[in-house]
Amino acid sequence: MKDITNYLELEHVETMLAAAKACSHRDYLILKTLWRTGMRVSEILHMRLQDIESHNNAINILKAKGDKTRRVYMNSETLHALMEYAREHNRGADESIFTLSRQQVYNIVHRYGRTIGKEIHPHTLRHSFAIDWVRQNQDLRRLQLLLGHSSLAVTQEYLQFRDVDIMDAYNSVDFGSM
Repeated sequence: MKDITNYLELEHVETMLAAAKACSHRDYLILKTLWRTGMRVSEILHMRLQDIESHNNAINILKAKGDKTRRVYMNSETLHALMEYAREHNRGADESIFTLSRQQVYNIVHRYGRTIGKEIHPHTLRHSFAIDWVRQNQDLRRLQLLLGHSSLAVTQEYLQFRDVDIMDAYNSVDFGSM
């Protein structure tokens, strides 16, 4: 199992998002979507206007890994910003919202990772999404569905915690006075 404990703290993500928001609306939307949904790069690159269900705050992912489909959720403000971006750039309902290559998305994530002094890649945001989900006491089965994993075992591979997280969890347990 490879070491994936290089996940981002919320403060790091917020710093990256603020830097992106100040520089590029497109970059900001890409980073925020990756962070808030746990989507893969290929999924965000295939995302189309017709895949967004604004009334449900959902994005249908039709070209997920292994030819699976799933849905992820996003706050309405960001969904509307994605739809507006698509309209401003004359994307048809069946066209990709972001017309970029995988390498371009990697470069965007890498650029803003440098604002926090870290070497990161798009999958770092996916792992960080998973860690944040568990830190907020949400269950693994729902995380598995959001990430589109075939089994809980695959989801658990994403959940390699740093020692400080394990110690914090341990210290929060009430073992009684004995």
